[in-house]
Amino acid sequence: MLKDHEPIFGKNVIETLSEGMYDNPLFLYREYVQNSADAIDAAVEAGVLEKDDGQIQITIDSNKRQVVFFDNGIGIAKCNVPAMLANIGNSNKDRLKNKGFRGIGRLGGLGYCRIVRFETSVKGESEKSVLEWDADSLHAILVDQREQIDAGELIKRITTVHTEKANIDEHFFRVSLIDILETSDDLLDVEDVRKYLSMVAPVPFDYQRFRFVSEIEAFIKENRLPKPHEYQVYLNGDEIRKGYATPLVIDGGTKTVDVLDVVCRLLKHNGKMVGWYWFCVSRFEGVLPKACWQRCIRLRKSNIQIGEADCLSNHPKRGQALWKEDRGNNYFMGEIHALDERLIPNSRRDYFNQDVACREFEAALADEFLQLHSLYHKASEIRSSAQIIQRANDELKAFQKKDRAREFFDSKERERELRRVEEQVKKAERASAGLDRMRKSLADHDETPSAVVFDAYDRETPKLSASAPAKETLPKSDFVKDTLPNSTRRVLDQVFAVVDAVLPPEDAKLLRAAIMKRFGRK
Repeated sequence: MLKDHEPIFGKNVIETLSEGMYDNPLFLYREYVQNSADAIDAAVEAGVLEKDDGQIQITIDSNKRQVVFFDNGIGIAKCNVPAMLANIGNSNKDRLKNKGFRGIGRLGGLGYCRIVRFETSVKGESEKSVLEWDADSLHAILVDQREQIDAGELIKRITTVHTEKANIDEHFFRVSLIDILETSDDLLDVEDVRKYLSMVAPVPFDYQRFRFVSEIEAFIKENRLPKPHEYQVYLNGDEIRKGYATPLVIDGGTKTVDVLDVVCRLLKHNGKMVGWYWFCVSRFEGVLPKACWQRCIRLRKSNIQIGEADCLSNHPKRGQALWKEDRGNNYFMGEIHALDERLIPNSRRDYFNQDVACREFEAALADEFLQLHSLYHKASEIRSSAQIIQRANDELKAFQKKDRAREFFDSKERERELRRVEEQVKKAERASAGLDRMRKSLADHDETPSAVVFDAYDRETPKLSASAPAKETLPKSDFVKDTLPNSTRRVLDQVFAVVDAVLPPEDAKLLRAAIMKRFGRK
């Protein structure tokens, strides 16, 4: 124990807890919305606000370079303002109950603007308190090596507090980020902020755009799960809803992802429920591109996203791989709601504290993700089989059309093409038999997600139209070669021999067809 030394927290602590804390500047929106949600909960619990009347309003003014967060939550009493808004890491929130509890998130704005202003009042007080942090002065002091000052003295120097008149019935909290720095234009991009909030904030689904909401709600009710916390969040007057949609249009509108179904499951470890999740079932034609900003199964606690979209993917920030393949999470869209109270978000809120509860949670995730790995690989098998059958049908039709038109150069070319078609048909027959076995297995084992994918491809996959023509039906004459002069025939015999010798079969076929257009039947 240190008896003769008083520890000093230097000025750089403030920098670490503000601009040095997070990688993505948009985290500010999550932090301030999180604090507003806690304030609304407190107001409802205190009886000063009806549950459905809580609102979080965010205003972005690009011309003024200003962002304002407002909520009609409990507010802060005048006597508590200095302690709650000027102290650091001294929050009295319950970490098992509240969404934010460390008392550092409100400092985030200091790294991105010149002034951070807090305004607040509680019901019954006729004044509002206004506390400002001078971020410009903060930056100047931080870079000045001659300024040897501890964190407490620094806060006193850069903060001011005063009161103004207010309506005695009002209760609110307002955060204003004034004069956003030119290096922080991301904070002023309304569309990007809207997308971010739609995936991160605790907001409701869009019932009009996402048709599987009722299935998710029925699962929650059936399993008696706590209903996810939801709040009315507005950005420049427009309500924010979750960004999931059916079908999902990827940025640019050049591609859509057809959501076939939604699957909901409980998340358990050794029989104990630690959470639940839902994910979208698609055709799994490949990983969703980065342009699909809704992609990945995302981690949530208290219905607020933890970390970035790829929090549960395999990446350098993780020690343990949860997916069998690094790309695994990029096939999916969905949410995992952590329910274990022991799972505490870390100070950066990009994951949970690394403890026993977290290890148990990861073990449960790994088991589930192994099943999802099997799902998208099974989808690949189904798709591959369907493509083989389709290719055989196309090849067979092309052969029959060419045969009826007597467009083969000679019997050798016809025999060669016939052998190739026969190989395709055999592959298709094996693929069709494999699909039949898979159909029966899915029915016997009630593998609902795989069955949905199977049905989607099965409906579009034509049956094998016929077998290849029998070899003994080969005609002995009436080929293109028979209609050509002997000199032309001899030249083409040599040309085709060279083509067949030096080119792969598919390329040789294309070149022969091009030559035959020149010398074919008129």
